[in-house]
Amino acid sequence: MRKLITSTVLAAIFAMAAHASANTLFSDNFNSENGGNPTLNYYGFANWTVTNGSVDLIGNGYFDFLPGNGLYVDLDGSTGQAGTMVSNDISLAAGSYLFQFDLAGSQRGPIEPVTAEVSSGNTDLVSQVYNLPSAQPFTLFSLPFVLSAPGSVNLSFAEVGNSDEGQLLDNVSVDTATTSAGAPLPSAAWGGLVLMGGMLAVQIRRKIPA
Repeated sequence: MRKLITSTVLAAIFAMAAHASANTLFSDNFNSENGGNPTLNYYGFANWTVTNGSVDLIGNGYFDFLPGNGLYVDLDGSTGQAGTMVSNDISLAAGSYLFQFDLAGSQRGPIEPVTAEVSSGNTDLVSQVYNLPSAQPFTLFSLPFVLSAPGSVNLSFAEVGNSDEGQLLDNVSVDTATTSAGAPLPSAAWGGLVLMGGMLAVQIRRKIPA
């Protein structure tokens, strides 16, 4: 009984959320880098600067640990020091956003922490550390953040380690949400959905026997 009602509640919540659709403001899948050719210790990204250590541009049959994903980035390059990638400035209006990316384990044994972050000037808007199991395939991660006034942000990925076998990165984006009418979805709307879901879940647990 609890499972049935829980499913119904979740369906209602997602039905409300379905009135919003993603609006992608920045995206990078790395497939056009280096003329589509993989290479070790790559620094020539169109949308990123490698500010520390090194990263490898791999895939397309070259050190292709997860075939079928085009080119992607090994965040611990081949110089003995893991890399830090920082995006070019991304100009955004005030509002609520999602920082999204596909991250995978090294596929080779080592597990090194990666910090994904969004910053605006000297302010960190969101930051999260990932320690993925080596064998984990590409997995979509989403980090919400809010920009209180128009400005520019920078995305970054920083791995710590020296194994030359880092976590793998692909499909980075910044998305906002818009209503079905095309207007930005207010931050309070996201918070309301999350709060409603939590409150309903608590009520179910209290009132419905297992």
